[in-house]
Amino acid sequence: MARPIRIDIADGVYHVMSRGTERCDLFKDDADRIHFLDRLAEAQRRFRLFVYGYVLMNNHFHLLVCTPKANLSKAVQWLKVSYSMWFNVKYRRGGPLFQGRFKAVLVDSDESWLLELSLYVHLNPVRVKELGLGKKEKAVEALGGLNPSPQVATERLKALRGYRWSSYAYYAGYKQKVPEWLDMDVIGSMVESQAAYRRMAEYRVTNGVNEGFLSKLRDRVALGSGAFVDRIRMYCPEDREYEGRRILHRCCCWEDIVAAVERVKASKWEEFAHVRGDWGRAASYYLARKHACMTLAEIGVVAGGVDYAAVSAMEKRFEQRLATDGQMKEWITQVELILNVET
Repeated sequence: MARPIRIDIADGVYHVMSRGTERCDLFKDDADRIHFLDRLAEAQRRFRLFVYGYVLMNNHFHLLVCTPKANLSKAVQWLKVSYSMWFNVKYRRGGPLFQGRFKAVLVDSDESWLLELSLYVHLNPVRVKELGLGKKEKAVEALGGLNPSPQVATERLKALRGYRWSSYAYYAGYKQKVPEWLDMDVIGSMVESQAAYRRMAEYRVTNGVNEGFLSKLRDRVALGSGAFVDRIRMYCPEDREYEGRRILHRCCCWEDIVAAVERVKASKWEEFAHVRGDWGRAASYYLARKHACMTLAEIGVVAGGVDYAAVSAMEKRFEQRLATDGQMKEWITQVELILNVET
């Protein structure tokens, strides 16, 4: 089996995820979770990490970390081994606790990627089957075909606000005593206030958890702008045994997408960019999310100052139309062929 690429760079910002072997529980009770966070605090001190965020689920965990000393592999390996040894002694078990190597995605922290990623991580506690987000439901809701009922939305908000094993409560202002090892300055500087961060997260919960491009995190080595991905590519080994390397080669930028849409429509962006109901504008938004990994806010900026909520609404309507409109599917297929991207 191909190995995930591991790129250790100084001042790298990463999304780290690791799962229990055969999806077994990593945390059986609150004492386990407390001990893991103690180990994480020790890893932060020992390896001089910046820990920007975390969430502990039953059988996996997510971390957002920065590595000034280019030592992610050593830090996460120490964390996993330290916790595994303690866990195995406590529960009188043997063998590996974690499933293979951890996954790490380098994140572009210069723009809004890290903010969007933090929201994705913090919404993990509501992204569960018990709250109407099983695998099939997530797929439907992500396409805008299913919005949660008021009752379900209330249940999700309650779960999100009350979840103890996540850094969300600190970012949202529900907890004020922030652990010394949790650094909230970088992500916190990307929003006006804790209330603003809370509104962004809870809007996603009450209006449907659309994972967007972040649902493809498992396939990626780097998450960011085209220029950022180009910089990361130079660190990538040429060895074919590493999985995910090709993901670095299939990104395209906003300009590429607009040019491809212009070719299929046989008209210039300026001619349809502000025409209500024109498929070219909505298609560009949709493709920018899908293939250029752009956030809603970034699309709004490059599209001429469109509000991110308007971009989101237009993208959802386009996805619904794409599911039933054969002609539209044909046009999008033509655009994607021009872009030479995987669909």
